[in-house]
This record gives sequence, structure tokens and C-alpha cells, in this order.
Amino acid sequence: MKRDSRQAPVALPAPRPLIPVILTVLALVAPSFAPRATAAEPVTTPADTLAAGAPGAADGAAGAVRGGDESADQSAVRNDAITAYNAQNYQRAATLAARWLDRAQADRRTGREVAALSFILGHSRYELHQKETTRYAGDYKADVVRPIEESLRILQDDPAFKNMLLGNAWHTLWSETGRQDADAESRAHWHLLKSILIRQEEVRNAARSAPEYDLFARHALFYLERCLDYARSSNHADLYLARLRSIAPLGFGTTYDARFWQIHDLTYFDDGHMRAAALWQRGLDQMRDPKADPDATLGIFAQAADITRRKRDRAEVFRQMSDFVSTLDTPERRLQAADYAKKSYELDPASAEIRRQYGTALHLLSYAAYASGKFDEARGRAQEAVTFEWEGMEVAFFDLSRAAAEMGQETEALTHGERAFRMARGRAEGASLQPFAQNYVNILRQFGQEGLAAKVQAENASLGVR
Repeated sequence: MKRDSRQAPVALPAPRPLIPVILTVLALVAPSFAPRATAAEPVTTPADTLAAGAPGAADGAAGAVRGGDESADQSAVRNDAITAYNAQNYQRAATLAARWLDRAQADRRTGREVAALSFILGHSRYELHQKETTRYAGDYKADVVRPIEESLRILQDDPAFKNMLLGNAWHTLWSETGRQDADAESRAHWHLLKSILIRQEEVRNAARSAPEYDLFARHALFYLERCLDYARSSNHADLYLARLRSIAPLGFGTTYDARFWQIHDLTYFDDGHMRAAALWQRGLDQMRDPKADPDATLGIFAQAADITRRKRDRAEVFRQMSDFVSTLDTPERRLQAADYAKKSYELDPASAEIRRQYGTALHLLSYAAYASGKFDEARGRAQEAVTFEWEGMEVAFFDLSRAAAEMGQETEALTHGERAFRMARGRAEGASLQPFAQNYVNILRQFGQEGLAAKVQAENASLGVR
């Protein structure tokens, strides 16, 4: 079953917090450690309401593996770091965890406790950077990614969240270093995919209407959006084709069914050319964002058009560009709309929708030129609009007749005025038909055909023709 790939992104519900895992090992050595409130997972895609719980840093082992006895000062620092982390005071938690780890390294301490504090350090720095508007000032891989990664090597509690967090950290590194680091991209994708596969196993027996499956569906949608983000820049974008097609069906029949189908069908755009498809979808999502810069949106569409291989699909991109700029309704944008529509028509003249788009764009230009007293320009645009068949083309003959009349072209004005009226009469009625009838009567009178004008007026008196 195919769905319209131009649907807007699905509006997801407010984030549902997850229950964090208690840091069992740390709880044994520090009874003051309690589960903390969860933090919303920052998301950079149209599915920006996904939330992920912040788990603990250790699993349910019987005790901590240490490299030596801990001093009272170190114990106090550790406990304060845990308290700050539970309170989501990430700045203090990061500072204290770093201090503890520096001393632990000097003492050559190892094991779960070190891994737990490493997680607190990496996750706290991750959360702090998410609130910043600039690139990370230090070494993001060493300061954020590595502590989380090293912790995960030892502690496997709540692997779904931890892999998701590590995937997001790698994604941030990839994004802030030019979006071309293949290793960072690969690691970011792998950890996020691993998180989804773990979550999928957790809900394998749940109904798709169940709350736990709804949460899984949101995570799955987040994964799909992230794959599209990678595909827009990746030199290996087509590798995401199979992943998108395999994960998207997991969301069919859920609250977000429309968006899952949209992404699934997107994988068939341009014969599975994922970079072009991802760029096109980004443009579609941007055009529905009232805060997005129109020129930036057009730039994304242009990138998609440049690399789209099939003429029919490239024509659709240009058609969408024309449709988008036509809604901005300024003289410059109307010219752009016609230009994009013409490119679309030249690529796929058989498409009825594209012919309608092009014809309508020319009509708007002709109408504006006529209103400005530029009758020759209005006539030229209208003449171009009647060179091909399109639904609604009676308005083009209407434009042509009016412009010809203003220029004293009697035969052209009468011929096109009558044709516009007869075409409209076959498709419209009432108020929609009235302008065509009135225009024809006016032209008849202008060129001295009062008798025929009176007849047409009488036949259409009910329309309000004067």
C-alpha cells in the first residue's frame, strides 16, 4: 500500500519519561544514591518530542571492583558527584566526576566504580553541550564520547538507553566536524540501531496499541529520522535503504502510522537513491515549518534536484518548489514559481499535475501583469499557458481575451473570450462562472456586437451578468 510521501511529519505526543535504572554498585557503596528524574533526549529531527530516560551508570553486581582503598576525601567527592547527577546539576556532576577520575587514574583504580563515574562525566558533559548554541570548545571525542564508551564496555545495565546516548554523542561529533567522518557516522548509526533492536525485543509480545509499544514506536521513528539525517550528507547514503525499509514497518498501525509509511515510501524515490530522497524529504518538512527560511528550503530542494537521476522524480522536486514559492505570493516569488514549474514541465510534460502547476503559475503572472497595465506581457504569459492542455486552462483563455481586448485585437479577444466562457460553463456554475460570462459580454460590447451581448446577458441573468 503506497502513501503520499509529501505528508507532513506526524506531531508526536509529549515525551513520556522512562524509569531510570538505579546505579546498583554505587548504591551499595553510597546509600545516598537514589534514582533521579529523567531528562528529555534532545532531538534534531521533525520527531523532536522523543524522550529518553537517563539510566544509572552500573549494573546489579554484588560490589565494586577497586584498585585500592578509597580515601574519605575521594568518597565524599564521589557521593557529591552522584548527588549532583541525580539532581540533574550536570555542571557540578561533571566537575566532581572529573576530579574523582583524575585521582582514581593516579591511584591506578579500575573496575565498575570507575566506569560508573565515567558515565556520569560523559553524560553530564553531553547534556551541558546540548544546551549550548555553539560548537564544543574542547575535544568532544575525548571529553564526551570516550567516557561513555569506556563505561559501556564494563557496565551493561540499561543497554538500550546507553547505546542510544552513545549513538547521539557520536552523531554530535559527526555533525560538528563537517558531517563527513565515516567512522563517526558508522559508530553513531550502529549504537542507535543496537538500541532500537534491544527495545524491539522488549516489546515483541506487546500489541501495537499498548503504551509500551507506543514508546518503542517513538524511538523507532527517531531512528528513521536520524538515518535520513545521515543520508543527506553521507557518501554511503544508499546503505540506509535496507535499514529504513526494515524498521519502518514496525510503526505501521501505531499512532504515527502516517509518518512511518511516508518514510517507507520515500525509499522508492528515484529508484532508491537515498541521498536525493532524504534531501527531498528534508525540503518537504522544511516548507511546512513556519520558522524556516524560504531560501534555505529552496536550497535543500535544489540539492535534491541536482542529484536526482530519474526525470520524473526530478520533475516532481521542481513541481514542489513551484508549489512552495507560489504560497509566498510576491512578484519575485511568482516569477520563481513559473520558472520552477517550467523546468518541471520540460522534464515530465505528460503529468497532469505538473501541467496544472505550470499553467496556474503562468496565469498568476498574466493576471498580475494585466493588473499593472502591462497588457503585452499579460498577453504573452497567457499565450504560453494555452500551448498545452491543463485542468483549469479556461482562466488562461480568459487572461488572453482581456489582454487582447485592451490591445485592440478584436478577433483574438472575441475568439478567446467565447472559448473561455464555453469551457468554464462545462466545469463551473454560479459565482464561479459569472466572471467568464461577464468578460465575454464586455468584449462583445467593446467591439460593437450589442445584439449578441444582450442575448448572452439574458441567458445568464441568473449569474448577475450586467
